[in-house]
Amino acid sequence: MKILTLCTYPIKSPQHGGQFRVQNIVNAYRKWGYSVQVVGVLGSDAYELEDGFHEFPGNQELSRFIPNPFLMEDYALGRLFGSEDLFYSRLKRLISSPPDVIHVEQPWLFDFAARYRRENVPNAKIIYGSQNIECHLKRVILQFYFEEKVAQQGASLIEKVEIGAIEGADGIMCVSEGDAIWTKAQSTKPIALVPNGVKSWQASEAGRNEAAIHTKGLRYALYCASAHPPNTIGFFELFGGGFGSLKPDQKLVIAGSAGWSIAGDVRVHQSPKLAERVIPLGVVSQPCLEGLLDGAHCIVLPLTLGGGTNLKTAEAIFSGKYVIATSCATRGFERFIGSNGFYLADSASEFKRALRIAMNSPVLKLSAAEIESRRSVLWDNCFKEIPDFLKLLVKGEKK
Repeated sequence: MKILTLCTYPIKSPQHGGQFRVQNIVNAYRKWGYSVQVVGVLGSDAYELEDGFHEFPGNQELSRFIPNPFLMEDYALGRLFGSEDLFYSRLKRLISSPPDVIHVEQPWLFDFAARYRRENVPNAKIIYGSQNIECHLKRVILQFYFEEKVAQQGASLIEKVEIGAIEGADGIMCVSEGDAIWTKAQSTKPIALVPNGVKSWQASEAGRNEAAIHTKGLRYALYCASAHPPNTIGFFELFGGGFGSLKPDQKLVIAGSAGWSIAGDVRVHQSPKLAERVIPLGVVSQPCLEGLLDGAHCIVLPLTLGGGTNLKTAEAIFSGKYVIATSCATRGFERFIGSNGFYLADSASEFKRALRIAMNSPVLKLSAAEIESRRSVLWDNCFKEIPDFLKLLVKGEKK
């Protein structure tokens, strides 16, 4: 069976959660014996061009569909490649052979997929891979930058695209029970629960050495995040306004592009103790990241908005370290609340207090059973429903 996967970011060298999710789904399809082609459009000019992808078309093209593409590039991309013949044809030419199944990750290229099926492979099945309730998330993000009217208008546009994907798909993959409940209210299509996970890893000596250069032997809490707006928003909501959780010889290390955004934000300097304790590293190598995870005393997940489930939460759980997370960050991982070393904190005061307690506690020791429980977040365990889901969609068709 041939599967075409459509997305708006390259996946060979993933940096953020969406890329890791698609890469691991594609790898699973191939492991199960399916032939997979990945095709898409780069959703930003910051991405490197990869085989099978159309370059980012630029804001001038996108502004034909929305006056200000800021934070709405994904919506405009979908309109451009789904309705404009020139761009539709360019993307279509990247598809090497007719697929039996089209997996559309997030709703942005769904109109393209529906048109491609209609005109070329009418018997193909379409899977909509949902990562969030996109219209809800988009509204909250837009509210931080625009007036309520603009945020509502943007969310309404996203909702139309999202509902279109839900109604037009033959089956839907959701990342959490909460997302699945919302989706079931919109459609009776089959739904598979496919939570986010993490790949098993073990820090190398080189990775630990690279991490040690940054951390200088100090005890530290680790925050791993991209520059996606919710990551920065949650950081300042929970750590801003005065910060006394860490001793002078303790640090808060920020790995990922969120570090650059946070370090350049005036709010980090409005709290002297916060500025003094933060080490913003920016994007680091995978070995270095594994070294940082291995050496961290605890891992923090200060997310206050967003849907779906967070890959960084799975990473933190698997690390075997203390975890301090909000209810938002814990979505899909609620079974770990109250377990050894896992702190749930939703207010700034609770979060800072939990950080202080964890950082002044002995190194976390987990039993064999607790270690095995934390291994449930590995990708293989997250994909258990996919094989039967595929068989259902293709009505028992063989690989």
